[in-house]
Amino acid sequence: MKKKIIISIVVALVLFIAGSVFYVLTNLDSIVKAAIEKYGSEATKTAVRVSSVRIKLSNGEGALRRLTVADPPGFSFPSIMTLDDVSVRIAVKTVTHTPIVIDNVLVSGPEVFYEMKEDGTANIDVLRKNLASGPSREAQPKKASKGKEIRLRIRKLVFEKGKVHVRVAKLGDSTLDLARLELNDIGQQNGATPEEVGRIVATALAEETAKAVAKSGGQRLLQKGAEDLLNKYLNHNK
Repeated sequence: MKKKIIISIVVALVLFIAGSVFYVLTNLDSIVKAAIEKYGSEATKTAVRVSSVRIKLSNGEGALRRLTVADPPGFSFPSIMTLDDVSVRIAVKTVTHTPIVIDNVLVSGPEVFYEMKEDGTANIDVLRKNLASGPSREAQPKKASKGKEIRLRIRKLVFEKGKVHVRVAKLGDSTLDLARLELNDIGQQNGATPEEVGRIVATALAEETAKAVAKSGGQRLLQKGAEDLLNKYLNHNK
């Protein structure tokens, strides 16, 4: 009788594990989508949304479509960043390990929307401050009782063929090219949490945007008699 009880428990446990694995595998796209939106929003302190996620573990390929980061309050663009085409190459053998290794992430055609108000405040600067401040106490991850914390290591991440749409108060709009940006070994050997990865990537893109605007927009602002706005911008980025 005792032997039958033990066998029944083992069978039930096996079925539970199999069911859990099946659920994760069949709902992987929605799980990853939810994680990106949750941790991305916590990092930027503004709404992060993804239209779709498609992951094929059989060959380690993944794709994200239409990832948007909402503009901070008080600015006129709907989004501060949009990433329409993101392709991912996953090291499949590491999916059950810590950290999970992502060999390559390619973001093609990212768009950043830069806006400076009359008082010299820029949305990119607000975003950078949000990212630097870290998550709020409510958003800080709690130690899970089940399983280990998810950590990621991204060997290579590239932004290419990007654009920066610039809007400066009273001076109109313009569009600039965004220089190719490459980040290597994000998370390093021990990996980083999804929220930390989001902060690292968004910060790097925001800083590259600020450089592009400062480099290409300074002379234009001076020619338009906006020395005061330019000085405020430079002071904000010292």
